Amino acid sequence: MMESTTLSVHALLLAERLDTRALERRGPVLPGALSLGDLPGGGRAFAFRWGAVVTIGTTLEQAEALAAQLRPHLHEPLDVPGHETAEIIIGAAEDGADEAGTILLRDGTPARLALVAKALAKSAVLTHQEEMLARTLDRLEAPLERLRRGQLGLPTRLIVPLIGEAISARARASARVDTAAKPDLLWDHPELAPLHATLAAEWELEERTEALAGKLEMVREISETLLNLTETRRSRLLELAVVLLIATEVATTLYGLIVP
Repeated sequence: MMESTTLSVHALLLAERLDTRALERRGPVLPGALSLGDLPGGGRAFAFRWGAVVTIGTTLEQAEALAAQLRPHLHEPLDVPGHETAEIIIGAAEDGADEAGTILLRDGTPARLALVAKALAKSAVLTHQEEMLARTLDRLEAPLERLRRGQLGLPTRLIVPLIGEAISARARASARVDTAAKPDLLWDHPELAPLHATLAAEWELEERTEALAGKLEMVREISETLLNLTETRRSRLLELAVVLLIATEVATTLYGLIVP
């Protein structure tokens, strides 16, 4: 039996997109992931075109140093990079996870490491989207509170950009990476399907994806309700203005008939 080794895994979500084409000379391209090869001082790294880089067997400081080197290849970098971390044990009796959430791997083949890297990178994407939608819902609380008090004077100019930003960001992320989909890597390595199932369950990739879809639908429903109420209020004000204009015109005409 090979001696087991415990390694740290760091997933950094850096930007909306990472130009991996300029990096392909640094390592082999695996299905859905680009291996950046061995790092100085040990460790391995994987990059993903949807803006994430994952290091295995490094410290967080080393991972951040690599991220700094990739900055010229980032498009729309995030103000605050996302960060997910995990522990893996290489040399376990079989692939899986223990009660503490440590990922167990039979060996450290590139396919196994890439599978772990991609799953943790997806978790980082989900965390970013969860935080974004949570902020959106928090900021919608104020106009909803005004609505509960019966006030229809809603700040549409603030609501529309906020909703548009949330929906747009979620749509862009969904177009780049399907967080619930099985990795293309499994086509070449079907024997790793149980490991992928373990990783997806450990980081709740499918459940969190479904929850995000539900929150996005909630944002859509809230936005439609607020905007419809605002438009209804505007229509009523317009109708009232027309009625007042007509009443004023009638009053003026009658006054002219009565008073010589």
